Amino acid sequence: MRIHYLVRILLPRLSLTLLASMTFAAAQPYIYVSNEMGNDVSVVNQATNAITATISISGGGLTGLAITPAGDFVYVTEQSQNCVAIISTASNTVVGTVQVGSAPVQVGFTPDGTSAYVVNSKSNNVSVIDTASQTVVATIPVGNQPAGIAITKYGKWALVTNLLSSDISEIEIATNTVAATWPTLPGPNGVAVRGGHVYVANEYANSVAVHSLTDGTIQSVITGFWGPNAVAVTPDDSQIYVTNGNSSMVYAINASSLTIEAQLPVGILPTAVAVSADGTTAYVTSGFGYSLTEINTANNQITQTITPIGIYPCSVAAL
Repeated sequence: MRIHYLVRILLPRLSLTLLASMTFAAAQPYIYVSNEMGNDVSVVNQATNAITATISISGGGLTGLAITPAGDFVYVTEQSQNCVAIISTASNTVVGTVQVGSAPVQVGFTPDGTSAYVVNSKSNNVSVIDTASQTVVATIPVGNQPAGIAITKYGKWALVTNLLSSDISEIEIATNTVAATWPTLPGPNGVAVRGGHVYVANEYANSVAVHSLTDGTIQSVITGFWGPNAVAVTPDDSQIYVTNGNSSMVYAINASSLTIEAQLPVGILPTAVAVSADGTTAYVTSGFGYSLTEINTANNQITQTITPIGIYPCSVAAL
């Protein structure tokens, strides 16, 4: 299968550097939501919950989205074009694209922001983008239909879930090679890593597997879900949030006891969950609810629902 290394940048790299410096000084608390069927990205002010911009993307199938650690750019996967669109947060415009593998679905950054790892679901590999040059510098084969990605706090490992082979590829970032493959429960999709634990939403097993980051073994299994497809953990490691794709619910889990503490109704077919940098708020997108739901993590109460946020919102990230 052919992997494209050609990069199309709409602005010179100098312009991107200037935009990055402008954004770092003026970054605001915004939420970015990719709308898979609307071919656009919604920008929401966290303070006012107002949609401040809608960014059109030329391609379709906008399933994955992530913000660079510095907050200067947003990378959005475009399945229909086999590329990643790059949005400047200073101008909320698309400033470039990078061709990757077939049907990219998710993206994650190393903590220092130097590399982006793009999960390509149909070519069964991960493209590594050097964010300085905006070029693909490595292509890493993984399992069957990779779906989710999480990168460890200090940037040593990238963990990729493989939906159809029911395993996890542990990529060593220093060498960009798969160091180990961990078996997990059927249908691993969303993944999050905090401390020494890796939380995997196993969609076909209606469960969340808790793996040891040290050796990949399953330490615990949390049951009682309905098609869990996305997972996020608060920065203090105290709570886990899991969306249930086969219901209109998101579950809040106590990370110490691994028990479900709250079941919160959101929109139809929740698709993604993210936690704000300060840990106070969880954000949930719902595909057929066309909504973004805001949850107070202190009391697990819904504080706001924005609808319509876009047509089939599929991914969310917060500055």
